[in-house]
Amino acid sequence: MVDEILECNLEDFLAHYAPWEVPAPTVESVYDLYVADNERHPPLVKKMEQDHEDTAPSGLVFADFEIEPTKCTSSEPSVLKDLKDIVDSLCEQKVESQLREIHRTPALCYKDCPYDAMSSEIKGTNIRVDACLTERPEGRLEHGDYRDPNPDGVDLADVAVAAEFKKHYKDRIQNRHQLVADASQILNNDPRRTWMYGFTIENTMMSIWYFSRSHTVVSTPFDFTKDIKSFIHVFLSLLYATREEIGYDPTVHRVLHKDKIQYVYEVVSEGETRYFRTKKTLFTSRVLSITGRKTRVWKAVEVEGYENEQYRKEKVRGKEVALKDCWLGEGSRTEKDNLSAIFERLEAVKEKVKDDPKILDWADPSGNRQLFEDLLDTGNYKGYFMEIECDTKLAITKARLPTAQPVPDFLVPLEREETSSGNAGPQSTQTTQSLLEMAHQRRNAQQDRLKPSTPREYRAKQHYRLIYKEVGRPLHAATNLGSSLQGLADTLIALTLLYLAGYVHRDVSIGNIILVDSSDGVPRGKLSDLEYAKVFQEGEPSADPKTGTLFFMAYEIHAGRVLYQPPRVVSRKLTPRTGHVVPPATSTRWLRPKFRFTHDLESLLWVTLYVLAKYLPQDERSRKFLDKIYVPTSNPSREREDLITMGPQAFQHYLEGHLHSKIACFSESLAHYQNVLGWSYTDEYSMDNMLNHATYDLLYDITHQAFSGIKTAFDSGNVPNFEFTHNAGAQQRTLPPESRRKRPRTQGEGEDDDYVPVEQDLLPDRQPVRKQPKRGKTMSSLQSHVIIS
Repeated sequence: MVDEILECNLEDFLAHYAPWEVPAPTVESVYDLYVADNERHPPLVKKMEQDHEDTAPSGLVFADFEIEPTKCTSSEPSVLKDLKDIVDSLCEQKVESQLREIHRTPALCYKDCPYDAMSSEIKGTNIRVDACLTERPEGRLEHGDYRDPNPDGVDLADVAVAAEFKKHYKDRIQNRHQLVADASQILNNDPRRTWMYGFTIENTMMSIWYFSRSHTVVSTPFDFTKDIKSFIHVFLSLLYATREEIGYDPTVHRVLHKDKIQYVYEVVSEGETRYFRTKKTLFTSRVLSITGRKTRVWKAVEVEGYENEQYRKEKVRGKEVALKDCWLGEGSRTEKDNLSAIFERLEAVKEKVKDDPKILDWADPSGNRQLFEDLLDTGNYKGYFMEIECDTKLAITKARLPTAQPVPDFLVPLEREETSSGNAGPQSTQTTQSLLEMAHQRRNAQQDRLKPSTPREYRAKQHYRLIYKEVGRPLHAATNLGSSLQGLADTLIALTLLYLAGYVHRDVSIGNIILVDSSDGVPRGKLSDLEYAKVFQEGEPSADPKTGTLFFMAYEIHAGRVLYQPPRVVSRKLTPRTGHVVPPATSTRWLRPKFRFTHDLESLLWVTLYVLAKYLPQDERSRKFLDKIYVPTSNPSREREDLITMGPQAFQHYLEGHLHSKIACFSESLAHYQNVLGWSYTDEYSMDNMLNHATYDLLYDITHQAFSGIKTAFDSGNVPNFEFTHNAGAQQRTLPPESRRKRPRTQGEGEDDDYVPVEQDLLPDRQPVRKQPKRGKTMSSLQSHVIIS
């Protein structure tokens, strides 16, 4: 998360990131109404005392905040509850009339809710917000989305804009973490959200936030109690935004069908709008970061529409399909684009094989060669990929503003500030002037601290949706060992077809290997998520972070460095000034890994080992293996490096000591598999010819031999077809209800068992920052698509 937050000044934020740009004359006219309102008693604003005029741009202050919150002895909710009246005044008739002149009406209203629990259709969600902006009743009637008529507190689906408050500026880091956690849960739980806004207040300082799948931006703070014109500008942009501008997707509709909340998705294809009602979640990526793909896959059925209960009328006799919803880099190729291009290339390969049969000489003549010749000749290679019926491109996030700069220390306090805050005590009375000075010092200090290791482009993301013709289940939902091995073997065939077409997949994981029941009842594996596939040798490694599944990412890509060590060369030539030996010239391709075919096959190895260790009956050895090898951090573990680089005999012995004894016979084949990967990484000829397609022939030959050996061992009858009983259904943990009180958000409170700190999320004392104390355990690290540099 620390690498995805940018900061820009308030003026730039309002001009570029706000839901809509409020005309300056409108802001001025509403401001004049505030100042000239002599009929309101008590007045909304008042003249500052003479000795404080220099801290207020206009010499005015909101009357309810003449005394700064940090100087008040009342509780935090009591001090800031008066903000509601100030915000509500912007929706009064005299203000509305000003906005109607530019065809704007209020869509949101302010709700103060520090003591209210949050209800959600997602079990375990237990966050709370201090305040929020929610849709006005007339707006809810207009779009017709279903909402809980009797929510237990505040319905998470109704929170359009979230807000978090602190009386003291010293608590700003905690406040920011809480808003980030709020936004993360809302964006991840509600399929209708495209992006989201929020605001934080610490004492008198307010910042506005924009959260999206591309990046998060926060404005520099302003004193909301005295900078009245900026306050008006901010809340006019929020209150009078349209539903779409504030972040609700107009092509996703929430409905109640058979007493269950479902969603109707629109897909525009070939000039026609089609509607698909969800029936069941097949996959949802649970992510700790907000940026990324946020892939959702549903079992769905096509319906007549969504208005007037048309969503109840199924089309095509209720044929079920799979609906995938995700975010891609703006302008990038879609999964359908890539799949079509891959099939075109395979057709060309078929003709080449006819002219030159030697192209398949690497394949085993007694088995694989005939298989691939038949697949190419008949076109049945399409059966190893998820077939797409239709797709559509949707909204695009706001592009990064050039003045918005990374603030990698934004969620980590300066040590000096930690010390001073600690000494301030609970009754700290930091003044507005001192807060501004501290903010200025922080911005200066950030230039020398925690700089991102790799520059990021923060490319805008585009919403993308597609319909698969078939419904399957991801590999992690397999019910037994036999179906898992079949799915893995079919995935190897799919990857080999990509190799023949000259494509790398770049994100092989347990979530995009799909098991689909065939006509004979045997599940077959199909490869999906081809939106990040690309032609091998095309372009250079991107400076933008890669999106991938950390558990299954190839070591070189995860670590950002190659495993190959060039031979040591000693030169007698010395530099005249230093006397140091001149180092041998080193190819730049050895310094930074370029994604190649070996990396796809290594990902398949990590998936295979994960299935064998995770889903078979576990003991202490297999649990230890999982804990050391599958670590959801920005860098791979040392044990993972040791495992991919060790010799074949050591690797075989390691597996025999850590996997279930009944599958020890798989270890020899897996060792051959791992050994050829290591050879590809460390062989000098392979590295020198890494861009030569034919260099990888041996790699695929040995990998197919390894899977053939595993199949032979399994078919021998000596290996039980283990049932994966724990995959029969996810067990939901019921959380005890939380008392209806303002949550005491202290860093040390509670235990977030599911939170695994990433290196950048650690404080200087190496203690993890709580993303959100006592806010429910909903973010699973398993299969999370995580952004790394």
